[in-house]
Amino acid sequence: MGAVKNPMDSGNLDTGSVAGCLVDAWRYVAGQFPGHVLANVGPVAVTLSHTDCPFFNMITLSAPLESQAALRQAIATAHGYAEACPHDAMLLLSPDWLPANGAAILAEAGLAYSMSMWGMAAFALAPARRDEPALEFRFASDEATALDVGRVNADAYGMPHNAFAVTGTLPRWTGTQVAVVGYEDGRAVTAAQAYLLGAVIYIAMVATLPGLHGRGYGEAAMRRAIEAVQHVAGPKRLWLHATEMGRPLYRAMGFADGAQMDLYAFAPARA
Repeated sequence: MGAVKNPMDSGNLDTGSVAGCLVDAWRYVAGQFPGHVLANVGPVAVTLSHTDCPFFNMITLSAPLESQAALRQAIATAHGYAEACPHDAMLLLSPDWLPANGAAILAEAGLAYSMSMWGMAAFALAPARRDEPALEFRFASDEATALDVGRVNADAYGMPHNAFAVTGTLPRWTGTQVAVVGYEDGRAVTAAQAYLLGAVIYIAMVATLPGLHGRGYGEAAMRRAIEAVQHVAGPKRLWLHATEMGRPLYRAMGFADGAQMDLYAFAPARA
C-alpha cells in the first residue's frame, strides 16, 4: 500500500496529503477530551473523542485499499472501534482508494453516505472581497461564547445543540487555538476556529446560520481566527476540509482544491 504523505512537507493536495492532514487535525481535536481513543491499525486511523459530537468521533481509512478483502477487514476494524464508542461515530475514506465494487461493500456493511469533503490549502489569503460586516466579534475564551460556536454549527448542519455542546470546553483546549463568534443584535450568527497543527494552521468549525449566507459573515470570522493564530505562530500554510457549500467561499479566499474524502455514518444509527 502507498504510504500516506506528510502534508507538512510540500504543497501537495493529493489524496495522501489530504487524508494525512485530516487525521492529524482530528487527532488534535479528539485528544482534548479525557476519554479519547487514538490508534492506528493498518490503514485504519482512529480518532475518537468519545463525546456526544459525531464529527469529533472520526475513523479514517488513511491508505489505499487494494483488494476487496482489505476493504472488508478495514471496515471490520473500524466497526469494532465504533461499536466500543458510547456515542455515534463516522467513517471517512477516499473514493479513489476503494477497490472494485467498493461502494457495494460499504453498503453491505451498513454504512450510509453522509457527505463529501475536499482538502483545500493556501499559502496566503487573497484580499477580502467586501467590507467587514457590522457584527460584534468575540473570542471564545469563556464557556458561554464557546457554546455558541457549537450552536451555530449545529444549526448550520441541522443537528440538535447538544450534539455540539462539547465546544463549551474550547477555553481549556491545549495548544494554540482560537475560536471566534460573530453576533448580530446579540444573536450568534457565525463562527470559525483555527489552530496550530505542526507546520500549518488548520481551520475548522466554520459555519453561518441558514438564511444568512452571502453576507461575508463566515469569511470575517475565519479571517479573525486565522490572524489571531498567526499573531502567535507567524505565517503558516493554511489547511481545511470543505463541504460542497463552503468550497466557493474558500476558493475566493485563495484556497486551492485538493482530493475528495467521503463521510459515512455507521448504520443503523446508534441510540
